[in-house]
Amino acid sequence: MSNLSTSKWTKYRLLRKSEELRAYLPETEWLKESTFWRMLNKYEQVIIKPTGSYGGHGVIRFKKLNASEYELQNGAKKKIFRDQEQVNAFLKKKSGKNYIVQQRIPLATVNGRPFDLRVMVQRHPHSKWQVTGKLAKVAGRGFIVTNIRMSSGKVVSVEHALRHSQLKSMRSGDLLAQLDKVALKSAAKLGPSYRWVKTMGIDMAFDKVGRVWIIEVNYLPMLELFLKLKDKSIFRRIKSFHKK
Repeated sequence: MSNLSTSKWTKYRLLRKSEELRAYLPETEWLKESTFWRMLNKYEQVIIKPTGSYGGHGVIRFKKLNASEYELQNGAKKKIFRDQEQVNAFLKKKSGKNYIVQQRIPLATVNGRPFDLRVMVQRHPHSKWQVTGKLAKVAGRGFIVTNIRMSSGKVVSVEHALRHSQLKSMRSGDLLAQLDKVALKSAAKLGPSYRWVKTMGIDMAFDKVGRVWIIEVNYLPMLELFLKLKDKSIFRRIKSFHKK
């Protein structure tokens, strides 16, 4: 088994080494006051999250409202900071606790709720990576995280999400082909550093104009999410691959 860290930060840095994949990665930095303010001023919205957590835990959004007001959203709760000093006091509590700050992607939405995508990429020993299934996770009302348990969101097919989003006028076949291509290239880039991994759950997204993004890669993805789809054959295919 590899000794290389499986943290979000380590996997992000490995993916960034690929010039081709760099275009699909949201800008990400280790959380410090300087990186936080540079990115918030650049993007007006950022996400901060612990680099070792899963399931949406600890994910916080900061939004710049005007020159002196900032909004924090944690789960469905929101809080207003009236100046930079208040924000810096909050950030100080996070410093040294392995947090990253990331450009916030304007995710495509279904009925006003953001969704992202879980793309399963698997392989047999000594064989190429394959996309074995994908689904869309739609955030619960009022939430920014798409984790189903945390936000009381729902799982739908990717095709359903696209048909009910602002991307419905785009060719879904082209969007899905691009999604698969980026997922496979991500697995191919990470695979040599984690040779023990045979299954990856890659969290990806489309933004409001149909651009593909890589959010993060999970090596122990929850397969049971796929049982929530009407088409159970996708779960069976993933599970059979997983067992082998």
